[in-house]
Amino acid sequence: MHDPHVPPRRFTGIRRKISLFMLTAVLGVAGAVTLVAYKQGAFVRHTSIYFYAADVFGINKGMSVRLFGLPVGSVRDLQIADRGVKVELSIMTEYVPRVPKSSTVRLTREGYIGAGNIQIVPGGDPMASSEPVHEGDVIAFVPNRGVAELVEDIKVQLTPMVNEMRRMFAEMNAPGGDLRKSLQGASVVFQQLPETNREMREVLRDADRAVRSTQTAMASAARVTDRLEKDLPEVTAKLGTALESLAGAANEIRTVARSNGDALHETLRDGQEVMGAAKSSWLIRDYIESPAMRTLPVDSFESFGAAPEVKAVKATR
Repeated sequence: MHDPHVPPRRFTGIRRKISLFMLTAVLGVAGAVTLVAYKQGAFVRHTSIYFYAADVFGINKGMSVRLFGLPVGSVRDLQIADRGVKVELSIMTEYVPRVPKSSTVRLTREGYIGAGNIQIVPGGDPMASSEPVHEGDVIAFVPNRGVAELVEDIKVQLTPMVNEMRRMFAEMNAPGGDLRKSLQGASVVFQQLPETNREMREVLRDADRAVRSTQTAMASAARVTDRLEKDLPEVTAKLGTALESLAGAANEIRTVARSNGDALHETLRDGQEVMGAAKSSWLIRDYIESPAMRTLPVDSFESFGAAPEVKAVKATR
């Protein structure tokens, strides 16, 4: 008779632990799926709009649809139709009022090599209605220009530039053109540059000699000025002394002249008194003739009618 099997104690409750682990894993996967679905807008209402394209190179399902750079939906389906390829866009309903019926869509990329996306450009036609799109509406698709169109555009833009360059080169090669004349004039000027340079050096040397002469003269004037500054006080003192001496001499001459004049006046007055006294003396008085009175003819109207004798008038000689 066999003994019953007794499981080890470490496996006690293993079934409950496995069930709890599996339940946790299932809940985690379900949460991740729900989160991804939420991120993809599975729980948000969407509105489907369409556009037709001649080809859908670069467009695929699930591509992001953007409005003003913000993601507002995705590409849901691509179907071949009579007008080309019919593309279904799933737009979040909350952004539909921002998309008028006159909007257009175009394929763009984030940068030059980034991921592609469908860009909705609202209000493509300003004269069209501003009513928002509804479920099932069709909007216009603006295809990107191909390489041939880009090359043709570049060609059109470069053609005027190329023609202008051709005309410029033709004018440069013309014998009588302005460029040739300018080059000939420049050549003549370059040939005259050595002579002009030599004359300029001579002028600079003359100017240098003149400056040196001026500096020498200024140095001499500075020395003379210094000498005058040193000697001027002494000369001024001597000149002041000489002027004071001249003033004293002038005062002495004035005093002597005044005294001599007074003496001469006294001498003359004494002589006049002596002469007067001599004339009054009885010895000389009789020999000095007194001043006689002379008669002069009167030059008047009465003198012509008078007697031949002329009346005399007394006059003092």
